[in-house]
Amino acid sequence: MNSQAIKQGIQTFSPAYFALAMSTGIIAIASFLYSFPLLGRFFFILNNIEFGVLLIVLFFRVFMFFEKVTSDLSSHADGSGFLTIPAATAILGTEYAVIGGNFKIAVLFWYLSLCFWLFLIYSFFILVTIKKKKPSLENGMNGSWLLFVVSVQAISILGSTLSAYLFFSTEVTIFINTFLYLLGILFYLVVIGIIFYRTTFFPMKPDEFKPSYWIDMGAAAITTLSGITLIRSIEPASAFSEFIPLIKFLSILFWIAGSWWIPVICFLEIRRHLQIPVKYNSGYWCLVFPLGVYSVCTNQLSEILNLNFLQSISHGIIFLAWLVWLIVCIGMCVAIIKLLFSPSPPFHPKY
Repeated sequence: MNSQAIKQGIQTFSPAYFALAMSTGIIAIASFLYSFPLLGRFFFILNNIEFGVLLIVLFFRVFMFFEKVTSDLSSHADGSGFLTIPAATAILGTEYAVIGGNFKIAVLFWYLSLCFWLFLIYSFFILVTIKKKKPSLENGMNGSWLLFVVSVQAISILGSTLSAYLFFSTEVTIFINTFLYLLGILFYLVVIGIIFYRTTFFPMKPDEFKPSYWIDMGAAAITTLSGITLIRSIEPASAFSEFIPLIKFLSILFWIAGSWWIPVICFLEIRRHLQIPVKYNSGYWCLVFPLGVYSVCTNQLSEILNLNFLQSISHGIIFLAWLVWLIVCIGMCVAIIKLLFSPSPPFHPKY
């Protein structure tokens, strides 16, 4: 085993690698909801292992390469990738509630994800704001900025799932979850506008289209799922019950937005690989996650609106998500084996 390769692997560990735990987690939830309980529990157990390993690697990276970590956090292109940490934490907490039925641990994960999110989102935003040398829009903006949306909506989903178990009163809990949900919508409207401007008014070479652009669709999908989960947590007698029609409307709107992006990003992905060979990098987990969350949100939307024809779409997407997860997982395992046993560790492309 190449110890130097391990050290380099820790040094180059992508801040967005927690998208691995996000992807496995959402597929675990999808599998469980689609009446594949054994498969759901398998992904749930696997996600616990992945999350633990990722935390250990992150700890060693912070301890051994602190300056590199702070440099990544202040990077326009890479810093937003750290928001996969609170997102993955919240999704794992949702698994504990939905699959494991362990609400005490789920509550712990909610508080943990909220603390991660508060620290990372303000650290990143403040650091890039006060930074003296800033990149151009072409080089600094990519789909990973939509992790602003994904992270806050993941926390809102977990909070809505745990509305009866959190320390706060029901009214306060619903207010917090509504606050996070609407904040996620605000983030989406701001960031997607900038991304739309970047993609339509600046040249985009095939190699400039990163897997993170799949979050254009994933962020809209998780916003849909967050709205549906919030609706189910609002009690009929609550003061927030008047918001239910509006949240339903917004849920449909964001599902439409996510659906619209699918042909666009599929075309750009195909165009990219017609010129660039497919090679594993950590960013591909940001391709898996949107597929999983789109499947789940479509399923939940069909239930809350009684639109049964959407079920066939959601079932088709989950089979695709399983397949893509397996392909990316095999690629990751091969890359790790090469990293550990090759004389000179391979270069891992940036997220």
